[in-house]
Amino acid sequence: MSLSLTDPIQLPCGQVVPNRLMKSAMTEGLADQRDHATERHQNLYRRWSQGGAGLLITGNVMIDRRHLEKAGNVVVEDQSSLESLSAWAKAGQENGNQLWMQLSHPGRQCAKLNNKNPVSAKPRALSDAEIEDVIQRFATSASIAKQAGFSGVQLHAAHGYLISQFLSPVTNQRQDQWGGSLENRARLLLSTVA
Repeated sequence: MSLSLTDPIQLPCGQVVPNRLMKSAMTEGLADQRDHATERHQNLYRRWSQGGAGLLITGNVMIDRRHLEKAGNVVVEDQSSLESLSAWAKAGQENGNQLWMQLSHPGRQCAKLNNKNPVSAKPRALSDAEIEDVIQRFATSASIAKQAGFSGVQLHAAHGYLISQFLSPVTNQRQDQWGGSLENRARLLLSTVA
């Protein structure tokens, strides 16, 4: 049986993507002064939806406004932006494709202009309570994305951001349940997914 890029694909999570083309995440930097999605997000993702990719992934959507990767990131901490998120989700799925929100925490990888005291596995190690707060923030943001109509979420665990910082034995020098062995270094990621 030969497969085509235009064939649908069922992912292990159960989602069915209408074809095998995907637009990967790219930071948009289009949020308003309240860090909410704007009409410019709707216009951009409507155009990308019309392009025919079966799956679109948004750029960095921050789970904590105290920790921005850059100015102009959308932040989803509560339901205050539900209306603008719903409009973004609807516009980005107009062509029958899926739109997944990429959820992110930059950890220590943020500009000093945005955060003079970044957190990570180091230089300023998160406490257990702060790590649990990060996990809950990812869950809250994912729940809001679902309410807004996004068809899925992607956890940003690459490019040196917070989850990646915990996974790396170079940046994670912790000697507790969050560091040391791969099992411990992966605990933040796996707890967030759970």
